[in-house]
Amino acid sequence: MNEQLDLMKRLLGMELTDVSKDDILTHYLNKARNNILGYCNIALLPPVYNEVIVDYAVYLYKNKDSVGLTDKKEGERSVKYEPGIPASIRLSLPLPRIQVGIEHVL
Repeated sequence: MNEQLDLMKRLLGMELTDVSKDDILTHYLNKARNNILGYCNIALLPPVYNEVIVDYAVYLYKNKDSVGLTDKKEGERSVKYEPGIPASIRLSLPLPRIQVGIEHVL
């Protein structure tokens, strides 16, 4: 996790020694990982996708104020938000697994 946190700090232009936002950044790393696991319908993501998790965590962090928005207009400026995981990140992930049947756990 420390490597992912360090990479996220570098991508956001933060000093590696600044620990003031580590808990918030870790929250977004965990959120990104859980969203990706849910999207792919898997329990574990191979380590080869760690950088994709960081990319999505950075996206979530930078867009935290626009959660739930589909578009935003301010005067003549207009911005459209992509719902869910952005296509550029989805394309870097393994294809979602389709679950056939449901296991009954007692």
